[in-house]
Amino acid sequence: MRLQTTFVALGTVSTLTGAAITVAVLGITHTWTLPQRILIVLLGVLLTTAVIAAASYRLAQAFRRRLYEIEEAAVLMAGGRLHHRVTRFGEHDEIDQVAAEFNRMGEQLEAQVDMLQQLAAENQHLTDQAKRMATIEERQRVARELHDSVSQDLFALTLLSATAIRRLESGLPKLPENLAQIADLATRAQREMRALLLHLRPVELEGRSFQEAADSFLRGIAERHSLVCQFTYGIAESLPAAIEEQWFRILQEAVANVLKHANATELWVTVDKRMTAYELTVSDNGVGMANVPQEATDTYGLQAMRERAARLGGRLEVLSRNPGTTLQVVIPRADRGENE
Repeated sequence: MRLQTTFVALGTVSTLTGAAITVAVLGITHTWTLPQRILIVLLGVLLTTAVIAAASYRLAQAFRRRLYEIEEAAVLMAGGRLHHRVTRFGEHDEIDQVAAEFNRMGEQLEAQVDMLQQLAAENQHLTDQAKRMATIEERQRVARELHDSVSQDLFALTLLSATAIRRLESGLPKLPENLAQIADLATRAQREMRALLLHLRPVELEGRSFQEAADSFLRGIAERHSLVCQFTYGIAESLPAAIEEQWFRILQEAVANVLKHANATELWVTVDKRMTAYELTVSDNGVGMANVPQEATDTYGLQAMRERAARLGGRLEVLSRNPGTTLQVVIPRADRGENE
């Protein structure tokens, strides 16, 4: 029964009760005096009021119990018990409609939470799978570089050493030439191994700015590899974290390539701000790209750097200079120079 119908029925009963009492009083008290009649009417009114109050109280208590159950369900659901449901009383009134909608909302929330948990599990699975694939890919790259560079250099060292020993035993000339070749190959193998170790032990920003991390990184490279490094930073404001992270990875890859292939003695790293873009430039005075054999070029490293620049909407260019090579990374500015 709907609430409106309930209250109308209650009002009708009270009216009929009052009318019945009035008729009865008028019918049986025609011989009574006026004060007696007034007293009887007042008693009838009080009786009607008592009946109405009792009926209203019972009705209000029933409504209160049902509303309290909805309130309790809301508290439980807010506390995470999404499976809790409100009991339906079968009255088919507005409170039952609220209970039905509340239960429907709980079912929808429970279904959404289940879906979110499934998505989270799937995302975690995909993340773990991507990490495994990245690890496998990196291992394959390192194994390929070890085979293409260090392994071949060590094999050549073995042959040259054997030749030098035979010439030494036979008293043949050109022994100094063999020893020089051995020393050159050993130096190159050592350079390759250092570059690979730089890949395998990448330095993180660790809460530092790109300027601080790059300065520390380049000072360490200069000390360990006898390479003169000059670092110039020309940006006053803070860069977005995404740019700093990708730039630092690109810088590490670029320096590793210089150590492996350039045979350079000096390295210049410059960061500057243009009208519409930020620029990172890495230059060396090495042998240059034109003098590096194609098979020795780290195409994987260049591709990785290009992909990092592309993630920021930028580009990477490799330019030949005399002597050496320049690598330039250009990242568009979000403000496009509007404040200048």
